[in-house]
Amino acid sequence: MRSKVLFVCIIICHSALSLFAQNKNDRFHLLGSERGGQVNGYFGPFISLSDVEGHTAIDAGATGGVVFNNKFFIGLYGQKLVTKVPRTDLSTIGYTTFTDGEIDMIHAGGVLGYIHKSRRILNWGLSGSAGMGRIDISAKGPMNKYTDKIYDDVVFILTPKLFVEMKMTMWCKINASAGYRYVGMINGVYESPDGETIPTFIQTDYSKPEFSISLLLGSFGFRSYLLK
Repeated sequence: MRSKVLFVCIIICHSALSLFAQNKNDRFHLLGSERGGQVNGYFGPFISLSDVEGHTAIDAGATGGVVFNNKFFIGLYGQKLVTKVPRTDLSTIGYTTFTDGEIDMIHAGGVLGYIHKSRRILNWGLSGSAGMGRIDISAKGPMNKYTDKIYDDVVFILTPKLFVEMKMTMWCKINASAGYRYVGMINGVYESPDGETIPTFIQTDYSKPEFSISLLLGSFGFRSYLLK
C-alpha cells in the first residue's frame, strides 16, 4: 500500500515539475501557451507633461488592455488635466464680469500599439491613442463668487507615441513615452459687439508635444538578460 502511494506521489510530482519547466517563462499568461496565441492583460496609472495655453501642464490618467502574442496590444485610456491653467481673457470672449478663469480638459478613448521584442527586459515600441473629450472654462461669477463652468467645447484628440519600457518583475514594468497630441474639432467662437468672430479656444494652444511615464501591472514575462 505504501509503495502504491509513493508511486502515485512520484507521478504527480513529475507531472507538476514537467508543467513548470514547460511554462516557467509564461506562467503568468492569462490564456494560451508557447504553441498557440497568447493573450496577456495589463493595467496601470500614468502622468503626462505637456503645454496648455503657454503653461506647463500635468495630466493624470489610467490605461488598461490586452497584449496579443507579446507584440500587439489594444486597450482603453482616460486622462484628465490636473494643473490649474489660468484663463485671463474672459472679457474678450464675452464674460466681462467673471474673474479667476481656469481651463479644464478631460478625454478618453482607445489605444493601439506594437512592442518590439517584448521578451527583453528593455524594449521599445510604437503606440497611438484616439479619443473624445471636453475642454471647459470655469470662473467666479460676479454675484455669488462661486466657481462655475461658463463654457465647454467637445474635442477629438489623437496622440501617436514612441515608447521605451523596462521590466522590473514578471508583473511590473515602467513605460516612458514621447509623442505629439493633436487636438481637433475645436470650433467654439464668440461674436463681439463689433461683429468680430473670436475663437474661444485656439487649436495650436493645445496641439503640443506630450511626454508620459506609466507604471504598468500585468503578465509580461521576464528574463535575466537584455539581448538575445
